[in-house]
Amino acid sequence: MSMTPDEAQYEEYMDELYEEHKEQAIQEFIDERLQSYYGEHRVLAKAAFGALTEAKNLICTNATAAFLFSAIAMEVGLRETLVKPIVFGLVHTLSVASLITDMVLSRPDHKKYRNLLLQILRQHGGVDIYTYKRLDSHRPIWEEITDVKKKRDLIMHQAETVTIDEAGLALGVASTILENMFPTVVAKMGLHLHEGFRICDNWKCTYKGTPIETILKAT
Repeated sequence: MSMTPDEAQYEEYMDELYEEHKEQAIQEFIDERLQSYYGEHRVLAKAAFGALTEAKNLICTNATAAFLFSAIAMEVGLRETLVKPIVFGLVHTLSVASLITDMVLSRPDHKKYRNLLLQILRQHGGVDIYTYKRLDSHRPIWEEITDVKKKRDLIMHQAETVTIDEAGLALGVASTILENMFPTVVAKMGLHLHEGFRICDNWKCTYKGTPIETILKAT
């Protein structure tokens, strides 16, 4: 099937964008850009964490509903907390960053650009989605993400149900992205989290509840 003129133009744009960044992105993408994005979008993970909480509440009563909320938390978490900050550092426009993020993650033909983004994430964020494995899994999390997406499509388009094991897999993947990977990247940027999702850059929080906090308040 041939492409429409708009599709051809889009493909050309993506190829040009990749060629523009592939040689320089890793060298020129500095931590300050990623840190700045997190600092300006301090509650970017809130919606994903809300979906994750719903999934945890439903896992024992409705496996299919728990799976869907887990899939939502997984995809929104991956897009908003890990990939979009990288893209924004390259294109510097939020609307364009959102568009490119969605396209790169959803379309398999953009594998080379996705690889570039995830390479930057590995080098500057400290997590490698292609090789990272959950504690109770022998498979890379990217394979599990792909499986969850495929099952989600079957639920949405063919009204399939899921087993408790499938719901557990989706919940485990979503939890790993939001409760392990996201905090790892935030910590590497010299930041920390409150309530599991709210990003903070106040270094004094590190000493809360310790004798040093009393000294800091006194000075």
